[in-house]
Amino acid sequence: MKNLRTNQQGSIALITIMIISAILLILVLGTSESQVSTSYQQLNTNSGKYAYYISEACLEEVMSRFKDDSSYAGGTLTPDSDAECAVTVTGDGTKTVDITTVYGNYTNSYQAQISITSNGQANNIRLLNWEKI
Repeated sequence: MKNLRTNQQGSIALITIMIISAILLILVLGTSESQVSTSYQQLNTNSGKYAYYISEACLEEVMSRFKDDSSYAGGTLTPDSDAECAVTVTGDGTKTVDITTVYGNYTNSYQAQISITSNGQANNIRLLNWEKI
């Protein structure tokens, strides 16, 4: 009889350990999934901010090019090895500048209206509007 009782206690201990292990595994997996999700959200937020700053850098470059040549028509700018801006310019007196920035898998588009007035050989550039489209 003693042997039977010892085996039952061992079985109960084994089942208890398995139940506790399963609960701990569920908790660890849930926490890991939450951490991975948070990391992806942070990466997306950082990529969005970086893409915005790249867009602003491209706008500054476009405005600099307008100072030298008011007929600048756009093109592709590469302010960083990981990013690229496609610039399209339309309009005569007031230019509409469309900038599409690609950074990794993140893409955003902005539009600016820029006024250009010539004063002798100098071009005066004024940013009228800058918005995400």
